[in-house]
Amino acid sequence: MANLSELIRQKEQQTEEWKQRKADERDSLNDMNDAAALRVTESAGAFLHYLDVQADNPRFSASNVLLTMEQNPEVTVFNSVKGWNGLNRNVMREEVGMKIRVGDTYVRDGRQYRGYKVGRVFDISQTTGRGQPAKSQLVDGSDAMSKALYQLLMVSPVPVVSGDARGQDALYDPNQQQIIVSGYISDSAAFRALSREVVHDHGNFPYYSRESCALSADSVSYMLSRSYGVPCDKPKVTDLVEMFDGMEARDRTSVLANFQQTFAAQRASIQRGLAPQKQEKKQEH
Repeated sequence: MANLSELIRQKEQQTEEWKQRKADERDSLNDMNDAAALRVTESAGAFLHYLDVQADNPRFSASNVLLTMEQNPEVTVFNSVKGWNGLNRNVMREEVGMKIRVGDTYVRDGRQYRGYKVGRVFDISQTTGRGQPAKSQLVDGSDAMSKALYQLLMVSPVPVVSGDARGQDALYDPNQQQIIVSGYISDSAAFRALSREVVHDHGNFPYYSRESCALSADSVSYMLSRSYGVPCDKPKVTDLVEMFDGMEARDRTSVLANFQQTFAAQRASIQRGLAPQKQEKKQEH
């Protein structure tokens, strides 16, 4: 006869061991996330590399990009095994990949909850094959560029007018609460300018400060431009350390997440304009 008490004890022990493994795994991911957030916001080079990786992996959250950078400082473009297979690439057998958080739903006591589980992604250098990630290219004078510019106009929280931008390509005027775009710039310049100016903090008028919004606006514009192959200078990050000075690692991650979410929102709007019948794959967690 089976010893039911012993079986119950073994089950409870296994459950507790599983819970401890999961807790240790969460703590490890949190520690990696925090370390990456500190490193990226304390070094101009690391911050600019973060923007490149985030722009090249738009479906992934800032937290997951930070996790991949902490595990592989040379990371470029990454994906899951399934994702790479869909691009006709195979992950090399000996590769273990990088841990990220993947959204997950579960049921407990009859109620559904949303959490996350640990998944793995692999840099393109860890794969073989001829397939390459698709990348949209916006060029001056094209129908696609016109549609993208129109979508940027649509997401602007304030009116956009053509006029004297005071020697700049475009400028948010906090007094008139409008964006002024020069009529003598190229499509690419307009793309960069609009994606930058719509980020400026219109909601905080009259406490708006262009300087305090500059890094977020320039970073979003750079990521969006890079994502669509539009030439764009790297943001000036001379005030990077000062901006994040005194912030805890989690707060720094939240700031980067805000940059990413703004970039993702602009990109999603453009994607709807470029392919209204096709929705870009939902952002990963």
